[in-house]
Amino acid sequence: MFLRKTILISIFSTLCGAAAMDQTYNLKGRVLDKAGMKPVAGATVQVSGASLKATTDSQGRFTLEGATGIGGVRGAFMAAPYFQGGILYVQAVKTGQRAGVELFGLAGALVSASEYVLKNEGWNRFDALPGRAGDFHGFARITTGGETYVRRILNLDVPAGLQWSGEASSHASGAVRGLAKAAAGNLEVSADRLVKKTVAFAAEDADLGDIVLDYPPRRLDVGAPPVYGAYTLFDGSKGKAAAQAELKAKWKDWIPAVTGAELQKYTAARDQFKIAKDPEFPDDTNRVTLMSCCNTLWGYDDIQALQTHADAQIHVEFNGMGEYDNAENANANDAIDETPRKPGYYNSGVYLQSRYEVQVRAFSQNHATLPGNHDIAGLVDDYAPTVNAIRPNGKWQAYDITFRSARYDNAGKKLDDARVSIWWNGVQVHSNRVAHGTATGVDPGKHSGEELGPALYGLKLQSEGSDVRYRNIWVKDLAITDTDTNFGY
Repeated sequence: MFLRKTILISIFSTLCGAAAMDQTYNLKGRVLDKAGMKPVAGATVQVSGASLKATTDSQGRFTLEGATGIGGVRGAFMAAPYFQGGILYVQAVKTGQRAGVELFGLAGALVSASEYVLKNEGWNRFDALPGRAGDFHGFARITTGGETYVRRILNLDVPAGLQWSGEASSHASGAVRGLAKAAAGNLEVSADRLVKKTVAFAAEDADLGDIVLDYPPRRLDVGAPPVYGAYTLFDGSKGKAAAQAELKAKWKDWIPAVTGAELQKYTAARDQFKIAKDPEFPDDTNRVTLMSCCNTLWGYDDIQALQTHADAQIHVEFNGMGEYDNAENANANDAIDETPRKPGYYNSGVYLQSRYEVQVRAFSQNHATLPGNHDIAGLVDDYAPTVNAIRPNGKWQAYDITFRSARYDNAGKKLDDARVSIWWNGVQVHSNRVAHGTATGVDPGKHSGEELGPALYGLKLQSEGSDVRYRNIWVKDLAITDTDTNFGY
């Protein structure tokens, strides 16, 4: 049995069109996403212009091995030469066609140079290694029919007593020359919800290392789909049964570290949030929402996500319907007064890490009137939004948030405050704010959030006795290496 491994590197065409070329690849690498520099499982890697593909594993790694054909066939139908069992096969389009064969060692030094006359139209075969026995490791450069081909030859067992149909005409003079290896091609790397990337490789046997895929431009405002790697806390597009299952599996009643009468009030408030129809799609039973509404004990029916987060990108869509109404009717009345409450009043809140509240509260529809730091889109008692981007009651709004968790040392000493950037309905209203957690902690009069500290908690939604709907809530964990949150993936 003859052993051989032939790897084809490149083809250079000097005539119109390209000869057919077979290549054998052995490529490997790892695919990561830019945000977390974490492995991308299920990414597709493919040699450009070829059908050879591979898929990354759970660690983002791939190995792409195999042969493929690239390019078309010349009008003269001359196929590429190849080695098999120690024999070089060359196709001639006419009798007398010449073939030049140069052999190089692995270091690039010229071993021999020969020229052959091909006696037959069609395939001719000859011993390209006359007088040599055993394995040959190196390269062959073959020039014939106006084309140049480069072959890398490994473990080519040369048998004795070969016969061939080609005739040697003369040997080329033998100045020692190096062999320049051309780039083998490009690898296309793609994954769902990430930007496709093309990576050049300069050898047919290569470790491409870490290939980092970027994110498409950040989509802000209502309808933004979960980005790559995000987890969904509430969808709302798959019907009531799915929504109830999601609520049960991913959320819990928020019960802070309180005792006595306060603890009894929290544990007695078991209504949680309701599943209600989506006011944007009143006749679509597949479209539903999480509804904060009904508990008259203001603030005692908050819900907290079971999955905790540190640095994160967060998307929350909310709809302020107004004072609670069993008929689920949108109420477009403008309201900014809490006492007495006007019919259009609503109040809730989105708590980052169950600590830092981004206010959800009825406010003036006059966009020239700016909210305060306890009004809608405010970081409660800390910062007011810079723009009033409010929409009327019954219309969906969105918060897009980039959050950097506070930093603590191993002893629990704070090293840096939390930071946050917020876009409200597509408009940036907070740019890399230092979040002090002014209203953080449990106060019977405020019903806020978890105390400041190194422990991690999940997103919290507040219930304050008025009709506020939520949908399309998702979180992507990030690893923010500096102190800037004014970006998005």
